[in-house]
Amino acid sequence: MIENIVITRSCVITESKAILDGAIVFDHPAPQASAFLTALYKDMRVNYPKFYKMDHLSKLGFLAGELIFTDPSIRRAYPDDEVAIILYNANSSLDADQQYYQTVSDIASPALFLYTLPNILIGELCIRHGIKGENTFFLEEEFNAKRLKEYVSILLEQEIAKACLCGWVDYLDDTYKACLLWVECNKEGTMFSVDTINTIYNQ
Repeated sequence: MIENIVITRSCVITESKAILDGAIVFDHPAPQASAFLTALYKDMRVNYPKFYKMDHLSKLGFLAGELIFTDPSIRRAYPDDEVAIILYNANSSLDADQQYYQTVSDIASPALFLYTLPNILIGELCIRHGIKGENTFFLEEEFNAKRLKEYVSILLEQEIAKACLCGWVDYLDDTYKACLLWVECNKEGTMFSVDTINTIYNQ
């Protein structure tokens, strides 16, 4: 029986900072967002060469996922098909779309075309962390904590998933923000409420 739904880990990446569970874990002012993401990747000592082939949106979400799962046992507590991923953003894959369009007049780039859908980010996270449960990428004009809470709560209350990686990942023209939450049931954590979600997002 589900008694409560809680946030047990949170991560925010924005404005040249990475924040894990409310504490700044990386602060590296950089002239471009891409330079900051590369610096964060190197600082985390992640060995995943495919990172360099990803578009900016996927790099941002990938790094947020790495921070959430710094302790791999958090993810391994659940079977692959009992973990969901629910993400939102405002600009879809427009950053990659624009870069791809610039190549069309010459030789269209298959490597860029691959990332002209936002759910490719979900695919990258699923591959990296072995997640095979429910997954969806929604578009919203702005961050909507109420809608996020309602959708994820339904998944957990109806036992479609036992845990969920959820939140907001958006990147366009060097403006970026990731806010990922690891949400579980019947554990010690912070209440999964609209107010709490907004507080974490606005760090």
